[in-house]
Amino acid sequence: MGANSKQGWFLFLFLIGFTFVVAGLIYLGVIFALVGLAFLIASLVGLHQIKPLEHGEMPQQAAAPPATAAKLRVS
Repeated sequence: MGANSKQGWFLFLFLIGFTFVVAGLIYLGVIFALVGLAFLIASLVGLHQIKPLEHGEMPQQAAAPPATAAKLRVS
């Protein structure tokens, strides 16, 4: 689901955290909700840290001059 391995793991952590928060608030208790909240915070911090790597600039190659009709003509 993520574009790379780290994004996939942080997305998985986010889903587990969200599930724990909801289950803890509804049925399982405050401990599960707090653990889920910690997972959510950890996943959001992790995703924020790797976000700059997603759109990193690629080294630019020297552009070839455009081919013109004059260069392509054979004398």
